[in-house]
Amino acid sequence: MTERIVSMHAAHRSGKEVIDGFLSRPIAGGERPAIVLVHGYRGLDDGQRAVTRRFAQEGFICLSPDLFHGKTYHTLEECALKKTSLDIDRAVDNIIDGVPYLRKLPWLGNKKVAVLGFCMGGGLALYVLARSKAFAAGVIYYQSLFPDPEDLKSISAPMLCHYGTEDHGTTKTEIDMFRGTLDKYKKQYAIEMYDGAGHAFSNNPQSKNAANREAAAKSVLRTTKWLRKVLT
Repeated sequence: MTERIVSMHAAHRSGKEVIDGFLSRPIAGGERPAIVLVHGYRGLDDGQRAVTRRFAQEGFICLSPDLFHGKTYHTLEECALKKTSLDIDRAVDNIIDGVPYLRKLPWLGNKKVAVLGFCMGGGLALYVLARSKAFAAGVIYYQSLFPDPEDLKSISAPMLCHYGTEDHGTTKTEIDMFRGTLDKYKKQYAIEMYDGAGHAFSNNPQSKNAANREAAAKSVLRTTKWLRKVLT
C-alpha cells in the first residue's frame, strides 16, 4: 500500500550557488530514510518529478536537485549537447550538498541516505559515491555517462544497477566493462537486466512499450525492497 505524500519546491546551498529542486515525502510523521535522485539529460522535467513522487509513496524522503538551473531539454541534439558540456565536478558538488540540507529537515534524523541516478544521473551518482561517504547506498539506472575505471576504486557503498537489454545508449559492452571494473575492485553490487526494455524506461511509466512499463514497475519494487534493507 503506497503512502500519501506531499511534494514541493526545494532549494539548498552549494558553495556560492542555491540549487533549486523538487522534494516529495510521506505525510505521516516519523523519521524516514532519504534518496537524492539525479535526473537525466532532459533535466528536472515532469518525468523526474513523477519518479520522485513514486519513491516517496514507498516511504522515502526524496529530493531531486535541479542541476540545469530551471531549464529542461527536449530534442536529442539539445539533450546531448547539455550532457557533453556538463561541468561534472560542479554537478557532483550540487548533489552531495543536498545531504546537509536533508539533515536539517525534521523528518530524516539519523536515518541513512542513498543516491539514485538515471541516464546521465546514473554516471553522476557513481562519481558521487566515489567522492562522498555521505551516501549509504547507490542505485544506478542505465548510466550514459561513464567514469574512468580508476574513478570507481574508492566506492565503498553497495550498489543496485538496472539495465534494459534493448538499450542502445548503455550497451551490453558498456555493462560488461562496468561489471568487470566492479569485480576487479571487489565492489558490492547487483545488476538487474530487463528483457526487451530500452533506455530511460523508469522515467516513462506510460510508455507504449510494454517491456518498458514492466521494467519500470519491477525496478521500483526491487529498488524499494533493496533500499529498505540497506538503509536500516
